[in-house]
Amino acid sequence: MSMGRDTGAAGTPGDYRTIPHESTTTASSITDQRTFDEWVVKNIQVRECYKFVKEKDDVDNDPICHCKNKLSKHPKLSSGSDFMEMPEESSWTQNDNTMLTKNNAFGKITFDVEECSEEAQYMRIAKDYSEKPRIEILKSLFADFWKLDEPDLLISVSGGAKSFNVPQDICASFQQGLLNAARSTRAWIITGGQHCGVMKLVGGVIGQSISTTRIPTIGVGNWGKTWKNNLLVHNRSGHYGGQREATTYPIEPPDKGYATLDPNHTHHFLVDDGTTGTDGIEYEFRAALETLICEKFMIQNVPLPMVCIMVEGGMRSLEIAISTLRKGNTLVVLKGSGRASDILCYGFENSIEIDSDGTGGRKERKMPAECDVEIKRLIEKDFGKYKIEKQMLDLILEISAYRDFVTIYSIQNPEPLDFYILSSLMKSSANANVLAATKMRQMRLAITWGHAKIAREFIFSQKLYKFSAYELEQLMLFAITKQRTEFVKLLMDYGCDLKQFLTAKNLKILFNSLDPKSGGYRLLMEKAERKLRKMKFDGNRNVEEGPGTRTPEIQLSEVGSLLARIMQGSYTSIFNTHKKKYENGAATFDNPFDLMTVYCALDNCQDMALLFWKKSRTPMATGIIAHRIYNYLDMMESKWARMDEEMTEQLEKAASDFESLSYGLMTMCYHNYEKKEWVNILEVKMIDWGNLSLFEIGQITGAKNFLSHAAYQSYLTDIWMGEVHPSTPFFLLAFCAVLPPLPIFLKYNSKFGKKNADLNPRTDKSGTDKDDQVGKKPNPLRRLQLFYTSPAVKFILNGITYLIFLGLYICSILEGNECNCEDHPSDETCGPNTNMVGWKDYYLIIFVGSTIPIEISQVIDGNTKSVLKKFKIYFKQMYNVVDLLAIIVFTIAFTLKLSVKCNDDERYMIYKFSNYHYFRLFSSFCFILYSLRFIQMFEMNAKIGPKIFMLKRMAVDLFFFLFLLAVFTFSYCVASEALLYPFHDRPVNETIFTAFRRSYFNVFGDLDIEGLSNRFVTGHCNEKSFMYMEYHEFIMENHLDGTIENLTDLRTRWEEINEERLKKLEDNSSKSMEKRESANKDPPTFLEYTDDYCERWPEHSDGNDPLDLLEDSPVAITNYYICFMLLCIYVLTVNIMLINLLIAIFSNTYSDSKAKSGIIYKTQRASVIVEFEERPWLPNPLSLIYFACVSPFKMLKSCCGKQRRYSSARKDSRKASDSNTAARARRAQLIEAECMVLHLKKETNKKDGLVILEAQNKKISSAVEKIVSELKQITLKQHKETLWV
Repeated sequence: MSMGRDTGAAGTPGDYRTIPHESTTTASSITDQRTFDEWVVKNIQVRECYKFVKEKDDVDNDPICHCKNKLSKHPKLSSGSDFMEMPEESSWTQNDNTMLTKNNAFGKITFDVEECSEEAQYMRIAKDYSEKPRIEILKSLFADFWKLDEPDLLISVSGGAKSFNVPQDICASFQQGLLNAARSTRAWIITGGQHCGVMKLVGGVIGQSISTTRIPTIGVGNWGKTWKNNLLVHNRSGHYGGQREATTYPIEPPDKGYATLDPNHTHHFLVDDGTTGTDGIEYEFRAALETLICEKFMIQNVPLPMVCIMVEGGMRSLEIAISTLRKGNTLVVLKGSGRASDILCYGFENSIEIDSDGTGGRKERKMPAECDVEIKRLIEKDFGKYKIEKQMLDLILEISAYRDFVTIYSIQNPEPLDFYILSSLMKSSANANVLAATKMRQMRLAITWGHAKIAREFIFSQKLYKFSAYELEQLMLFAITKQRTEFVKLLMDYGCDLKQFLTAKNLKILFNSLDPKSGGYRLLMEKAERKLRKMKFDGNRNVEEGPGTRTPEIQLSEVGSLLARIMQGSYTSIFNTHKKKYENGAATFDNPFDLMTVYCALDNCQDMALLFWKKSRTPMATGIIAHRIYNYLDMMESKWARMDEEMTEQLEKAASDFESLSYGLMTMCYHNYEKKEWVNILEVKMIDWGNLSLFEIGQITGAKNFLSHAAYQSYLTDIWMGEVHPSTPFFLLAFCAVLPPLPIFLKYNSKFGKKNADLNPRTDKSGTDKDDQVGKKPNPLRRLQLFYTSPAVKFILNGITYLIFLGLYICSILEGNECNCEDHPSDETCGPNTNMVGWKDYYLIIFVGSTIPIEISQVIDGNTKSVLKKFKIYFKQMYNVVDLLAIIVFTIAFTLKLSVKCNDDERYMIYKFSNYHYFRLFSSFCFILYSLRFIQMFEMNAKIGPKIFMLKRMAVDLFFFLFLLAVFTFSYCVASEALLYPFHDRPVNETIFTAFRRSYFNVFGDLDIEGLSNRFVTGHCNEKSFMYMEYHEFIMENHLDGTIENLTDLRTRWEEINEERLKKLEDNSSKSMEKRESANKDPPTFLEYTDDYCERWPEHSDGNDPLDLLEDSPVAITNYYICFMLLCIYVLTVNIMLINLLIAIFSNTYSDSKAKSGIIYKTQRASVIVEFEERPWLPNPLSLIYFACVSPFKMLKSCCGKQRRYSSARKDSRKASDSNTAARARRAQLIEAECMVLHLKKETNKKDGLVILEAQNKKISSAVEKIVSELKQITLKQHKETLWV
């Protein structure tokens, strides 16, 4: 649920320009810095003392001047003239002893503190700029150099600085309220800029706020009282006109009388009067700066709204407060913050108004005697006895006179601080004398802030000013773009006519102001950018180019194209059909609430979409389309992989809510009105929605819950049975379908089976239900036509012919391969050169050929002129993909069979593939596809249909599960194969297949531990290994005994003993030797002879365990145990973990599908009924006759865009202006409006019931708690009495 758009593109409320931290120096940055330096030096000056006058009694070596600067701190002026040292008796005045000079302290500043890594801007400026026209130069500073965006509100914060002791809860409330106000209104904040008191509090909350942009926070401080201001002064030699590093400023405790700059402020003005340590010199400049900002951003002679927030403080804070009120701005005082704020709150609440001249003409505020005493006590407590009592009391009385401009805020108030900030602004303008432009600006501020309650209380309820229609439209446009649902409702209640407001121009503005985070904005911008690139490619000179190219503008025609895409090409928007009409910005719409619901759905603003939906002319269709839009956006979010789970949940909930609302309205209509009324709602064509009916929209959007509604299913039943009476049993339909004379004796709904296009299909012209006409006998031919054109009979006949097709296909595949001429003995051409195609094959070819026109018609029936989109719609259906694959494979298979002749002996050869073998291979796969295609016939069954859906979902689960299984299987099979057979030289493909087969069957329990041992020994037991082991033992035995010392003699002797074995090994390795000889290699020695597989190891085992042969080989034994360990891990992981995981996945899928089995069955039933309604009445292969006669005309109309799906059983409204059709549409709209009233009343009663139930639960719980408390007291009392006894 959208909570409003508080941030957005530049130029919209809530957006702040990021103040970047430059880490690299570029040519453009140097140029910008040079320009800025030159501008500052030329336009902004500072004041310095140039006539030194020593203070009396100062005997220091570095004396102090009357300006409070030491002699050494008086610099050489930038003008080149030295300062003058005046006699001690001379008088020192600011005008005579100081002068304006070039600025030497400005630029960027960084703070030596970990909490703040951002740069800030600072500017030393003379006090003289407090006056006009000098201060006007700062407008260029804000816009051209600091580049601050236009604010909607100026917040001035004043209060305590040094002795700041405000309770923690008030500080937290103040910080949160200030942050909310600044974020929501794109406000600028002005403070004193010091790192202490309320200024530190403001900087802390602004600096700690989580945001990609910084809120402009401007500090106006005193240069002479700024700690270590010498660090901010540039070196005079050559610092102008180039890139400078930001000045680093330390955050440390200052000396008494000084203050450090706050690191979280974005900009600092440091006011200078030529002295050091003089208090209050910045206040005049601050007031002038606030006035300048308010006047700079003036709209229609209405200055920028400003509010002053007073927290604690002293005499200076009261002076700032009265200055703010005198300029017509508002004041918010934090009660409970202490000192001057609390004293002001007490005086404001207790002051009384009196008639000063006795005539009633002049009023003034006075403090009652007892309150006067209390105020004096408070002043004495906080500020000392009689120190500023009189001045403070006068200021409090003057402030109290501004009753409409002062707001007292306490943390005990139910609303937050930002609410009271806005209410103070509204309260100050809630009178008839305020300009209309002021009220408009305040209303825009209220909309930005999102507090409709304040606007209702201070503007609309008092009726002091009546907004014009144009003003209401502008406010409505602003409220919609800001996603303020309460304000939209408030404006409509106040009298804003949405039909008059929603012009083509305003709708275009709305679509161009979509939330950049929404999926609708991204989709529309993609279309707009593609169109812009195409225009550039075509050489359109009107297209802007270069780095300053603006964002492409969204056109209404692009919105219509997007809606058509969302509706799978079956919807034609009015933006496209009447493109020229809506190019005129003044054009209006007949269905503004429907369009606004679509807009809000694309903008992902569900609250506002629900508001407009409740006032829609066609709420059921609008709700289903909104459901489809939200589902489509959810699908695109997954495609874009933005991983925004909150957005996904929000879209899913919105889609479900709108579908439930449409379902609820249909339920109301189904239970409260006759059948002819809700049938009319389902089938009437709606011009607002591309001349589609609600029935068609339900099919296009795939709203499963809505499709499963009893009314929808009842209407489908009428379509399913056609004109045959619904009470006819299914088996009787099947029996009559194969015996053509029998349908003549069945019951039908109407006398002639005629449907009046002006009435629904279940009533005649007089409005009488056609069930009352059962038994009347139309002529026999008409009865046969009505029977065989009903979708149920089409389904039966297609099922029968399909079974015949599958039976003949089985015979064609499984029959022998002999060429049998007995089937056509009279054919003289039957002989050795005759092909093997028989009559069964020809039937199969004709049957498959009859399905091709059906597939082609399904492609061209897609309601779009784009061929690519037609194919996209076609391939979205799984069965269409199966059909196309089956046709292609079948064509290949029987083309191969036609090439096989009776005398072709290659079909008997198994050592190579012939055309005959390819035919059988392709035919086998083709039969599998056609068998799977027959599953659709079972989707009509209430028991089997949901099971088919479960299989589809389980197949998807299994597909992803196989990836996990493949990882474990291949890792085990490769590792085990490498360890089992270290000496084999089989081909890699054979090795991989053997290893994978063994590992795959291990999953199903075929472990074969004994076979593993045999394979392991076989893999390690080759002739080379055994002979090498025997040779090694012979050498070691004889050499160690000392019998023969020469190893060469030992080798010769061993070869003589094993002459026969070596000869046999040489014979077994003849192939290897031939390869070596062909490669000009030397013949191998006996140690180089290899035997691929040792099949003679039992000869050496003597009946013992095969592993005993390798007990002396540490390599072999190690490999064996590693293989066994890998097998154990593999079985544990795959057989136990993965298989049980798959079972759990399937169980979850089954449970979920079983819970939705009713909805699944009804949805599948709807798709089957609609498909067979479009089928020709002749089954395959006889449908070729139908297509040969009718199809050319139908295809021609479809290619021209004049054919619409789902229209064969429901009459198409070709003339939207037809009076009867318009009457039916108006009737349907009235019924839907009444259902909406009933539905809203029901929802209201439900909410009221929940409120009552909650109140009762609270009462019961409180009673129970009271009883429990009493029982505890009784138990405690009894326990004490027991102890006493």
